[in-house]
Amino acid sequence: MKDIIFRLLDFINNYKTKDTNYFIALALLKDVHHIASMNISILAESCYTSPAAITRFCKKIGYASFQEFKDIAKNDRLENPVDEYIDHGLQGNEVGAELQKQFYQKMVEWLDTMEKGMDVANVRKILDVIHRSKKVSFFGTQLSQAMAQDFQYRLVKYGKFIHAFSDIQEQMEDVAELDEHSVAIITSPSGRFIEGNRELIQSIQRSKAKIIIITHNEKVPFIDTADIVYRLHGKTYDRTGFSSERFGLMYFFDFAIGFYQKLYPVKRTK
Repeated sequence: MKDIIFRLLDFINNYKTKDTNYFIALALLKDVHHIASMNISILAESCYTSPAAITRFCKKIGYASFQEFKDIAKNDRLENPVDEYIDHGLQGNEVGAELQKQFYQKMVEWLDTMEKGMDVANVRKILDVIHRSKKVSFFGTQLSQAMAQDFQYRLVKYGKFIHAFSDIQEQMEDVAELDEHSVAIITSPSGRFIEGNRELIQSIQRSKAKIIIITHNEKVPFIDTADIVYRLHGKTYDRTGFSSERFGLMYFFDFAIGFYQKLYPVKRTK
């Protein structure tokens, strides 16, 4: 279900026009728990459109049909795995206190794994490529691209401008400006962005730009064709439902900006 929610949110957040497709996505997000049992005709009627439009929307976001969309929702239902760590006898603030303790312990474990797995030499290779390249573009979505934009802001302070568009269409347009003197950095901790945007990745490959992939998923498509791969460490989605991926990515970017500052200090004019 998380893949369905991810795709629907990506569509809503990046869609320019509030047309029929927008309201179909919105209706599905508002009733995501019942997608598996939805009737296409009733859904179409609630969105003031036709069943054919619902089918076209499903294909637009990467599913073969509305039935496939429902089947995936049925096989990957929303769960609350945090419950298995919390004593059902706890009440109110006791639940919060126990959850905070479990969450803190997970973060400590993740940070320890990330610190031990930090590949300093590989980070330096990435920073060298960023520094030398005439055009640097980050590709990703949601939290990954938000972190890339924060990295963009901080790099400007050290004299380096990079591109990090949040809208997928703008990212597609950005690819057209890449060439052999450019670098494309694809940030996808789970691999979902790459899996769901194969056309974009193929366009990047055709541009002849250097390709850097930052991911936790070693089986992500196109990984064997990248010039540099940086693997984020830590457990991906563990049984609590918390994700180490966001912490791994934040750890990487915070380290990278500090390292970049030392490698390429700004020469101040008097």
